[in-house]
Amino acid sequence: MLNLIAVFLVCSGVGIAVHIAIDLTRRPQSMKIMNAVWILTALWGSYLALWAYNKFGRSTPMKMGDMKMDMSGMKETDMSGMKGMSMDMSMGGMNRPHWQSVALSALHCGAGCTLADIIGEWFTNYFPVTIAGNQVLGNWVLDFILALIIGVYFQFYAIREMEKISVGNALSRAFKADFFSLLSWQIGMYGWMAIVIFVLFAATPLPKDTWMFWFMMQIAMLFGFICAYPMNALLIKIGVKKGM
Repeated sequence: MLNLIAVFLVCSGVGIAVHIAIDLTRRPQSMKIMNAVWILTALWGSYLALWAYNKFGRSTPMKMGDMKMDMSGMKETDMSGMKGMSMDMSMGGMNRPHWQSVALSALHCGAGCTLADIIGEWFTNYFPVTIAGNQVLGNWVLDFILALIIGVYFQFYAIREMEKISVGNALSRAFKADFFSLLSWQIGMYGWMAIVIFVLFAATPLPKDTWMFWFMMQIAMLFGFICAYPMNALLIKIGVKKGM
């Protein structure tokens, strides 16, 4: 029965990711990197991700006919104000509840972790990595390095899309914004996978090319989100990150 549940939820995650990807072709996110974030989130979040996407992630295209203002008659100061408003809208902060803004920031971080773990776990399935003779530790270190690289890139992409600053400055800010968020996500994920490896499946190791393994990874990502949410709330509060 548990294996059937694993097959159902893993397949559901893939199916929902495809559904969201198709919907994004008609309703692309104002911040381009969020297109990838929602698709990657669906892979582990399944029906929860679909609910979140429909609740506060789905973009509503603005028709030109809805904007009944003469742009040619606007003063320069008005245009400056409109640019600031456009920035807020691209970040999703316009009339967005705080909890949704924090959730999006956590999901943005988690998308990098998700992609890194997919790449890392499949890679080590065929090319095992060991540290101090421990394959689990080797896998986790590789996953963390990949998650940090991909996560910082995702954050860098978002910063550069919102602000025209130098590459070096954007990378520095991206690292500061993403490191602790990513660390908290990985702690939650590794915590659950430690239970899976050393407790639930201690007697019979769980192969990485099974439905059950990836179902356990879906649960691990959920724990990662739970741990990353308060960290993102803190980082936004102290000004290290901007709410999305």
